[in-house]
Amino acid sequence: MNKTLMLVICDFLLLSMLALARFDPPEKAPEATLDATASSATAEAELIELLEESLESELTSRENLTEDLTETREDLQEKARALAEREAALEATQQTLAEKAAEAAQLTKTKAEIEAEKQRLAEEKTQVEADRTKLAQRFENTRTELEKANSERVQLATTLGQLKEESSVAKERLSQTEEALIAREIALAEREAALKAAEEDKQRLAKERETLSSKLEVAEAERRLLEQNLTQEQAEKQQLQQEKEAAFARADRLGQNVSELGQGVNKLGQGVTQIGEGVSTIKEASDKIQKEIEAARPQTMSEIFTRFQNNRATIQFTALEKNAFGTEKPRSYESKSILIADTDGTTYLVTHTNDTPFAFSKSTNNISAISLNVSLAGRNLTINQVGFLGTDPRLLFIPLPAQVVNSSGLETFPLALQPERWEEAVLVKNDESNFGRTEFRRLTTSDRFLKMDRPTLGELFSDFASSRGDLAFTKNGQFIGALTDTTHAVVINGFLAAAVVNIGSAYDAAEHANTIDRLKDRVRKLPREVQ
Repeated sequence: MNKTLMLVICDFLLLSMLALARFDPPEKAPEATLDATASSATAEAELIELLEESLESELTSRENLTEDLTETREDLQEKARALAEREAALEATQQTLAEKAAEAAQLTKTKAEIEAEKQRLAEEKTQVEADRTKLAQRFENTRTELEKANSERVQLATTLGQLKEESSVAKERLSQTEEALIAREIALAEREAALKAAEEDKQRLAKERETLSSKLEVAEAERRLLEQNLTQEQAEKQQLQQEKEAAFARADRLGQNVSELGQGVNKLGQGVTQIGEGVSTIKEASDKIQKEIEAARPQTMSEIFTRFQNNRATIQFTALEKNAFGTEKPRSYESKSILIADTDGTTYLVTHTNDTPFAFSKSTNNISAISLNVSLAGRNLTINQVGFLGTDPRLLFIPLPAQVVNSSGLETFPLALQPERWEEAVLVKNDESNFGRTEFRRLTTSDRFLKMDRPTLGELFSDFASSRGDLAFTKNGQFIGALTDTTHAVVINGFLAAAVVNIGSAYDAAEHANTIDRLKDRVRKLPREVQ
């Protein structure tokens, strides 16, 4: 029960008891009388009077009680109203306190967020200052490079005229070289004839040496016989003195003849040795000329493709990429390449970036891991680093350890340092699906690119048409380069890297993204027709 209601009830009961109680002094009892009539009338009058007084007193008491009750009720209502107001004020105060506490907590949280935001802004300010410094430095470097490029452009313009003059000179030299090659073939034929004659002389001298050796043996036998005869004649010294002196004189003469014969044989041996050395020198020069002629000999398309198949390596990239739904799945990239020997003896594999996870058209944000496995001669090799070609970064090269190359037993292909000596190139698809030949010519804007003649409708009405990623060879089997699109090939005369990227356990997605962005800028600086 509510305490306020109980208090009101108790107050009401107390007032009722006080209203009903009589605190008047007791009246004296009337003296007894024997007059019955008078006594009876007086008693009735007194009773009526008493009842009237009691009624009036009761009415007065009730009126007072009603007034008191009304006042009490009003006081109670006032107190109840005041209490309700106090409870409402208390509840409002409690709610206000809760709101204030929530506001205080929110203010504390907001203050912490403001502090964190302030710290982040300070860090961003520091980073912006650092980036601004880097951008200023990069701008300065770019300006320097631009000035250098302008100067190089002027030099290239100057050099272009010289190259045009040198081109005519080179053509004359080429014709002279062809004439010299024909002269070398004639000289080789003459040397071969001289070699045969020398071999015949050598055989004849060997026979003469054998004849002289047999004569020397006969002379030695005669000398021994004379010595024996001299020993026998010593017993007959006295009787045959004259014959003895004659025999000694004959023996001395025979000894001189034998010495002279030995010296002649020695001179003959020296002459044979000198002839042998001359024959060896002629043979070495002949072998060298023969190798040069063999290297200059054109090969058929089938020969080059057979060499490609017998000495190829398989390049297999595996990348962890996100698909359209954001799920990471492994994806494989495979292509074929031959072993290419640089001028310093280092061996490389070459492929187009579109056949790898490093394609310029890909989003680098979707790749989280890349690994590379190379298979050659039945052996698998894990590669942890690849390079992008400096001439055109769209080509990717892979260095191979010399020990692995030597133990594989595969043939390496040399670089074609002068591919313009040939009018046709042999192209091989990097998946071995087809091969063919096509005419080409170098670009007028750069000697590092060749333009391949391609049928108008591609492979629709022809047996073979060039495509991106094809490997190009000269007709004598030397490696020219690879096609960056359907018509242009990069001439590779060295493996200078525009960038190097680590893969495998050392792969860094941020490094990959920065490298690709930088290489895209480099591609935009290439001649317009090959971009």
